[in-house]
Amino acid sequence: MDNEATQEIKRYLDITVGGFRADFDVTIADLRADLKADIRDVRMVTDDLREEIRDVKRHADVVAESLRSEIRLVGEGVAGLDETFTKEFVNVRVEIDDVKALIRAGYAHLDRKIQERPT
Repeated sequence: MDNEATQEIKRYLDITVGGFRADFDVTIADLRADLKADIRDVRMVTDDLREEIRDVKRHADVVAESLRSEIRLVGEGVAGLDETFTKEFVNVRVEIDDVKALIRAGYAHLDRKIQERPT
């Protein structure tokens, strides 16, 4: 090959390689821009999710505190009912003991009458 042909091939390769490089640089730049946009979108979504998680946590804390208050009220009510039922149970026991005493007295009276009865 002569020098002129070699020069022609070299120019052709330089133009072709230069074109590839330009295309490659544009493609890389586009990919970088797309990647940066995707990263920005992911960060925005992540920030939104973090905010949502904080909101849900705050809401859960409020609900939990409300439930604690209601559970305390129920516990106090149960304690009050327990005290009331205990007093009523003692009163019922006393009344039952009184009724038993009356029944015994009545049976004792009947028993004496039966014993005193002439046969």
